[in-house]
Amino acid sequence: MSGLLLVLLVTFGSVLLGLLVRTLSFRLSRPLARELPRASRLLKLLAIFVLNPLPIANSFWRLSLVAGPLLAFPVLGVFSIAVGGAAAIAFNRIFRIPPKRAASVFTAGAFTNILSLGGLTVFAFFGHDAYALVPLFNTFISFSYYAVGFPLSHRLSMDDPAEFSFSARLIVERPYLLSPVIAMGIGLLLNVLDVPHPLVMDTVSSVLIPLASGLIGFSIGLTLFWGRIRNYLKEVALVAAIKFLVVPAIMIPLGIAIGLPGLLDGTAFRVLVILSVMPVAFNALVPPVVYGFDLDLANSAWIVTTLGLIPVLPIIYFVLVR
Repeated sequence: MSGLLLVLLVTFGSVLLGLLVRTLSFRLSRPLARELPRASRLLKLLAIFVLNPLPIANSFWRLSLVAGPLLAFPVLGVFSIAVGGAAAIAFNRIFRIPPKRAASVFTAGAFTNILSLGGLTVFAFFGHDAYALVPLFNTFISFSYYAVGFPLSHRLSMDDPAEFSFSARLIVERPYLLSPVIAMGIGLLLNVLDVPHPLVMDTVSSVLIPLASGLIGFSIGLTLFWGRIRNYLKEVALVAAIKFLVVPAIMIPLGIAIGLPGLLDGTAFRVLVILSVMPVAFNALVPPVVYGFDLDLANSAWIVTTLGLIPVLPIIYFVLVR
């Protein structure tokens, strides 16, 4: 039960704290309030690309290396966001969502909170060994976001989904995006070389994992506006259906089919279940800013799907952990 409380406290407590700071800033200092978006962006970068790499490296350092179905985890990760993106495109066409909104539905449907909230949940429920599977699942996801998801969302916003150019330019311009992958490589190298693993690394990681997730929640709270959700009820409902129904309905049977329940005493399958029901990623809020489509819709989808974890997480906990 302590793991479930940790996830709920860090996730929602940090967002509420960010909202409180934003409210006070607007009342006490307009110049300070204008700096909140910049502060929010810097905190997100700090959490993902400075704090997260050490726990990632630590997890791969101490991971018991196995072959077989576990090697499919990176592929499952990319496939899960492809399922979400494809469902979003289908819903956009079925419900005739306008281009500017359709692009936000796509990013919200495809981009999933794997590393921060997914990683925190897996760590809180199952510990360090299970946490190592999260960056493994996420191996190719960040690259897919920037090389495929960003340009495709741009085309969707122009009502031209048939064509998009594959581009790694954003990764070349921002090499820090590769830091989680580099951390995986370092951890695996230390593991393969059989370098002794110091227990202090587990202690530090136990602090950094919830700290990074809390910083992300706080940074998002700094820029959230609740009142605009009512303008996007249909689109947000579609995104919620993708996150909590479509993706798990496909990924969970797929995990069973490839034998994950029999791997690592069932831990690999439990991790897949958790990562299959995660909400919209904060990365989904970036393309609307870059390309000028509906940021308020993306923000609304993030809020609602993250709040959707309040009933979902206890169910997962009592099914998978108890």
